[in-house]
Amino acid sequence: MYRFIQRTVLAIAAVVAAAFIGVNARQAISVESAELPVEAKSFIKQHFGNTTIAKYEKKFWSNSYEIELTDGTDIDFDSKGKCTGIDAPDNAFLSQSIINDLLPKSAVKTLTDNDLINSVEEIEYNSSKGYKVEVRHHTIDDYRFDAAGKVLRVNHDN
Repeated sequence: MYRFIQRTVLAIAAVVAAAFIGVNARQAISVESAELPVEAKSFIKQHFGNTTIAKYEKKFWSNSYEIELTDGTDIDFDSKGKCTGIDAPDNAFLSQSIINDLLPKSAVKTLTDNDLINSVEEIEYNSSKGYKVEVRHHTIDDYRFDAAGKVLRVNHDN
């Protein structure tokens, strides 16, 4: 009976540890060999070509993925492989093809009309809150858009 309890406690501890730690890639791996949903692999191949993955983590409870490419780009995917966030490498901007792919057309138009389309550093998507788009600008910090791309607010640097 003691061994059964001991093994059960160890098994539970292992599951809890996996939930907090996730699954981590420790060395650069190809996109094809990563355990990612097909949609996530397609997104990476489409926008980053034959780049490799420097690190990735699969979140146990949410079944989501955090990826860092070898060029320094950070990408988050949901359990189905939909991109929910992307952050350009330091001192770099997201390409217009990525922006067009992730944002609604009206949000892209707003950024283009305000001459900020080439200054986007990060995009985050939350199904209940919409989009947060961080830009590099001397007075504007980020834009908040709803799911349809309507501007909710513009946050300015202090």
